[in-house]
Amino acid sequence: MQPIYLVFTGAMVLASLGCLWDAVGDREGLTLYATAVVYGLILEKLVIVAFGAYTYPAEAYLFDALGVPLAIAFGWSAVIYAGTTTARAYGVPLPSLPGFVALYALHIDLSMDAIAIRVPFWTWTPPGPWFGVPLGNFFGWFAVAFLFAGWFELLRRRVSHPLALGGGTLVAALGTLLVALELWTTFVESVALGAGILLGLGLLSALALVRWSPTFADRPARSAVAATLLFHLFFIGIFVVTGTHRTLPVLGVVSVAALGVGVGVHALPGRVENLTRRRRTRP
Repeated sequence: MQPIYLVFTGAMVLASLGCLWDAVGDREGLTLYATAVVYGLILEKLVIVAFGAYTYPAEAYLFDALGVPLAIAFGWSAVIYAGTTTARAYGVPLPSLPGFVALYALHIDLSMDAIAIRVPFWTWTPPGPWFGVPLGNFFGWFAVAFLFAGWFELLRRRVSHPLALGGGTLVAALGTLLVALELWTTFVESVALGAGILLGLGLLSALALVRWSPTFADRPARSAVAATLLFHLFFIGIFVVTGTHRTLPVLGVVSVAALGVGVGVHALPGRVENLTRRRRTRP
């Protein structure tokens, strides 16, 4: 096993454990975290079996389950937990919360996936137009985060038992995810159409956030912020270590921009608070 895979596993576990640390003592938070871990593992296996668009060099990783590296499941748990708890801290209403979490996930993956395939932590077959990454990957990330967050938030208002909440979320999110991905693979053939769909989904999510805007009543947990920044910093490090900065410098611009978005999103409550204070002190 190459050391880089061990380092990757360690980074994903660390990000996930930071989220677990935040969830300890909160039954619903632990349910969210545990369900996200299981969801990440099962969705990867189902998508690989159903669509076969990418593969993992499972033998290169120290730990795997069902042929899926556990690092991937832990990575999904960190992204989903951090995105969901950030949305809650900001007081994002239910109609716009799934879109917020989906955009949160996408801002992490826009540079991460293109860097990861150059190790490779995974391989796309065939490659796509975004630095070798298919556009369907980004639709998948959007759908994975959107559907999990939407179903979990909807069900937690109706179900209190952790097993019922977690199980119901898994069944509903995985079922609708497979339908969404099947529709994409069946009807989306051109790059232009795929790009248009992705831009449309992003625009609709942004409009929903304008219509049902956050209150910024609280700040997200530091561990959730740290998990997100760890993703960005780790893959920027991989970008340099693998020498990709020499062959694809523009990808470095994308990576730094994504890091800037991550920092900006988590700095929003402070900015809103300062703006509100200034307005109140004006004569």
